Amino acid sequence: MKNFSFLGLHFCIFSFAVVALSERGFSQSETALAPGSSGLGRENACEILWDQYGIPHIYGPNLLTVVRGYGYAQMENHAELILQKVAEARGRAAEYFGPGAQNANVENDVRIQTYGIPERAQRWYREGGSFQQSILQAFVSGLNQYANQFADWIDQTLRQVLPIEPEDVLAIIQDTIHFTFLPETSNVPDLIAEWKQSQNAAVVQPVHSRAKLGSNGWALAPARTKNGNAILMGNPHLPWGVSQPLPGLDVYQWMEANLVVGDPHQPLLNASGVTFPGGPAIAIGFNDYLGWTHTVNSIKNADLYELELVNGGYSWDGGVLPLQERTVDIKIRQPDGSYATQTITIQSSVHGPIVAQKPGKALALRVAGLNAPSVVTQYWGMMLSRHLSEFIAANSALQMPIFNVIYADRDGQIMYLFGGRQPMRSGGTYQDWAGILAGDTSSTLWTKTLAWSQLPKAIDPPGGVVHNSNEPPWFSTFPRAVFESQYPSYIAPDLTFFRPESGALFLQSMNRFSVGDILRGKETTHMLFAERVLPDLIQAASNSSSTTATAAANVLKSWSQNSDATDTGALLFQLWYELYVADPSSPRSTTWGSEYPAFRIEWSDADPLSTPIGLADPNSSVKYLIEAATQMETQFGRLNVPWGNVNGIVLVGHDPSFQQVLPFLPPLPASGSGDPFGGLRALYYFPAPAPFTNQNWVYNGDTYVQIVEFTPAGAKAEGLLTYGNASRPGSPHITDQISLFQEKQLRPVYRTREEVEAHTVKKEKY
Repeated sequence: MKNFSFLGLHFCIFSFAVVALSERGFSQSETALAPGSSGLGRENACEILWDQYGIPHIYGPNLLTVVRGYGYAQMENHAELILQKVAEARGRAAEYFGPGAQNANVENDVRIQTYGIPERAQRWYREGGSFQQSILQAFVSGLNQYANQFADWIDQTLRQVLPIEPEDVLAIIQDTIHFTFLPETSNVPDLIAEWKQSQNAAVVQPVHSRAKLGSNGWALAPARTKNGNAILMGNPHLPWGVSQPLPGLDVYQWMEANLVVGDPHQPLLNASGVTFPGGPAIAIGFNDYLGWTHTVNSIKNADLYELELVNGGYSWDGGVLPLQERTVDIKIRQPDGSYATQTITIQSSVHGPIVAQKPGKALALRVAGLNAPSVVTQYWGMMLSRHLSEFIAANSALQMPIFNVIYADRDGQIMYLFGGRQPMRSGGTYQDWAGILAGDTSSTLWTKTLAWSQLPKAIDPPGGVVHNSNEPPWFSTFPRAVFESQYPSYIAPDLTFFRPESGALFLQSMNRFSVGDILRGKETTHMLFAERVLPDLIQAASNSSSTTATAAANVLKSWSQNSDATDTGALLFQLWYELYVADPSSPRSTTWGSEYPAFRIEWSDADPLSTPIGLADPNSSVKYLIEAATQMETQFGRLNVPWGNVNGIVLVGHDPSFQQVLPFLPPLPASGSGDPFGGLRALYYFPAPAPFTNQNWVYNGDTYVQIVEFTPAGAKAEGLLTYGNASRPGSPHITDQISLFQEKQLRPVYRTREEVEAHTVKKEKY
C-alpha cells in the first residue's frame, strides 16, 4: 500500500462500509480536509475570483468554507434554475407555480410523490453520516446567502421556494439520477408507453439500447503518451440544458468551478470540474494528482414488473399479496392565488411503486441504489484522494448507482470500471432481463447488488489505454482484458457499435499521443458507418440505370465521409439511412437490430473493431438513395448541400421565470453527428420551429470536455463547456465559449493562483 501523503502518514482508506468516512489520527493542519473528522473547519471568509468565462475560482482556509462558496457561486450563475429544480424535487411545483402547461407541474408532483423522493431525501439526510450533513449544511448556507443578499435580482415567482434546505439537495440527486438517468438508461419510459398500447404480457426492446445519454472517456498510461505523463479525456454527451429551446432538459445543465482549500499557493486541495447546479460535489473532474470522468453504462438496474391484479392485491408465488397504499395531497395554485387540492393514492408492491395500470394489470418500478444515502460523501472522498488505492476506497462504496468510471493519475495508473449498483439476478442473459419482467414470482425479484470487487474493470491493462463510449465493458481496452466469460451474463450484452469502434480505432492508430492528438481524435466528425457501407452503396448506385442514382453516387463518392459544417454528402447519406430504416420491409442487421441495415458481413465478437462491413443487398438499397436524392432536389434544389446549412446551433436564454425562450444567436453552422453514424464529436438535432424551415437545431451531444495531463508538477488541463457556464437571464456566459467549440478548440483551465489572478475579471469576498 502506498504512503498516503495527501492527509499525512496516518491517513487511512475511507471506511465506506459504514457509509460515513472513518476518523483516524489526523494532525491539526490536516483536519481542514479530513472527511468524518470534527475538524472540517468552521466557515470563515471566502474569496471568489471569476475569470472571463464566468468560472468561479473559490478559495478558503478549510473545506466547509469552500463548499459554502461553491453554493454561493452556483446561485450567482444559476439561481433560477436551482430554485426551479428545488421546487420540482420537493414535489411542490404546482403549489408554487400553478398547474403548468398541459398540467405539467401537477404531473411532476405526482411523479415525485409516487417515487417517495421527499420522504427519502429526509431519511438520507439523517442516515448519510455527519460528514455529508456538514457538506450539505455549508452548501445550502452559500445558496441561501446569495439569495438573501441579492433577492431583488431573483424572479419573485421563484423566491417563494426559499430557503433551500439540505434535504432539497438530496431530493434533486434522486430526481436526476435514480428516477431520470436509471429509468431512461433501462428504457423504462418506452417500455411503459408500449405496454399501455400492447395486448401482450411483456414488451422486449432490442438487446442494446443506444440512449442519447452518451459520452466518451479515455485514459492513457505514460507508456502511450509523448510526454510520458498519464492523460485523461472526459466528454459527456447530454441534453444541452436551458441553453436550448426544448423544455424539460435543464436537469442536465453543467456548471464548472475550481475549488481551492488552504494556502492558495500551496493548497491542500485544488479541484476542478463540473457538476449539475444544485450539486455540492464535483461530479466529473480532477485534482493535481488524479481525475475521472463518467460515461453512461449499459447497466440494467431500473426494472418494470407486470403485476396480475387480484381482489385488491396481486398474484405472488401462487398466492395473493395486498398492495400497500398511501395518500398524498397535491396543492395546486389557482390564478387568483388560492389553492385547490388533489388527493392521490399511491400504491406499491414488493417491487416498488405502481407507475402504470390497465384493466387487471399494473406495472411496478424497482430502482437500484435507494438504500445508498451517502453519494455526496463518496464524491468528496474521490476528490480528496491522491492515489488509486484511496480513490478505490471511496468509489467502492457504490453510492452512485450508475456510470462507468474512467480514471488516470500522476502515478501513471489508469482504470476502467463498470460502475454502479448492478442487481444480483437469478441467472439468464442480459436479453432475458431487457423487457418487462413477471411480477408474480419471487424468482425475478432481486434484493442484492454486486460488490465493487465483482464488477467488470481493467486496471493498468497491457495496452496502456482504457476507453468507453457507452459500449459494454468487454471492449474497454485492446488487447482485451475484461472478458464476458468471467462475469454473470446478465451484466451486459456482447456487442458494440460504431462510435466506440471509432474511439478504439483512433487510440490504436498511434503508439504515443500528445494532448493535441487527443483533442483532434475526440473532435473528429468521421462517420464510420458511412466508411463501412458506402463502397457497396456507391457501386450499386453507379450501376443503376437511374440518372438520379448516378448523380447521388457521384456526390457520395466525392464526400469526405465526415459531418463537418462544410461537408457535402453527409446530408444525403443521413437521409438515405433514415428512409431505409423507416421502411418496415427493409432487411435489418441480425446483430445490431432495427437501427441498422443488414450488413454483408455482420458484427462479430471475434473481430469487434473491423465489423460490420458492407450491405447485404446493395441493389435494393439504391431505391432509398433515389428517394433521398429526389427529396433533396425538391427541398434544396441540389444534392451537394453542406451539412451546416441545415444543421445548426442556437443558444438561448430564458425570461426570469424560465417560461419563455429568448434566442441569443442566429443559427450557427454545426459540425458533428450522433449515433448511429459513429462520429466522436456527437451532436443530435431536432426540427427547428417556424419560420426556420428545412433546418435542424442541436438539442443534445457534446457538452463538457476536459483533457488533463498529470505532470510531476501537477495537473495541466484544457476544457470547454459548450453552452457556457451560466443559465441566468441575460448572462453573457451562455454564448462566450461557443466560438471555441465551432473551431474545435479548448480553453486553458486556470489552476495556479497566478494564472487565475491574471485572468480575473471580478473578485468577491463574503
